[in-house]
Amino acid sequence: MPAEISDIELVRLVLQGNDKAFEQLLARHRQKIVAICLRMLGDRVEGEEAAQDSFVKIYFHLKDFDQTRDFPAWAASVAMNECRDRLRRRVRRNKAFREINELDGVSEPEVLADVNESKEQLASVEQAIENLPEKLKEVLVLKAYGDNSYEEIAKILKIRIGTVMSRLFRARRQLAEQINRGKPD
Repeated sequence: MPAEISDIELVRLVLQGNDKAFEQLLARHRQKIVAICLRMLGDRVEGEEAAQDSFVKIYFHLKDFDQTRDFPAWAASVAMNECRDRLRRRVRRNKAFREINELDGVSEPEVLADVNESKEQLASVEQAIENLPEKLKEVLVLKAYGDNSYEEIAKILKIRIGTVMSRLFRARRQLAEQINRGKPD
């Protein structure tokens, strides 16, 4: 299949039953989707699982894709939604875990010490990204790791370009502050 075929034409071929066309779509956009998931979730295994789940959702929801839209932006929004769902589940699991430990007499500081010990393996920049508020993290990840333009980020997140620029500015500022706080004097 020639590489010059547009994403929209590949989508049409997939909808006609051409699985090779879907393989080509994945080949074109896999790296970007995986990078988004890895950065949003901060965990290689979970990030790759989220990317795979995103590809499955993209395949099964391709019939719902509005072909007047930008395919890469739509695919990235599917991946972002998958990551958001996983982050929400993670928060619920962590809350339940803390409640169980409190009932069992294990103090939260002991649990946090174990968590912090494993996080020490992460680079300071990755840790700072993890600590950003979700809305700031999303914009930063899409810009820095997804290599998206402001317009693409606005489409993916369904926000205005000015909001993208504002969040990106705040994300970069908070990231710099967190990294500088972590440096020894």
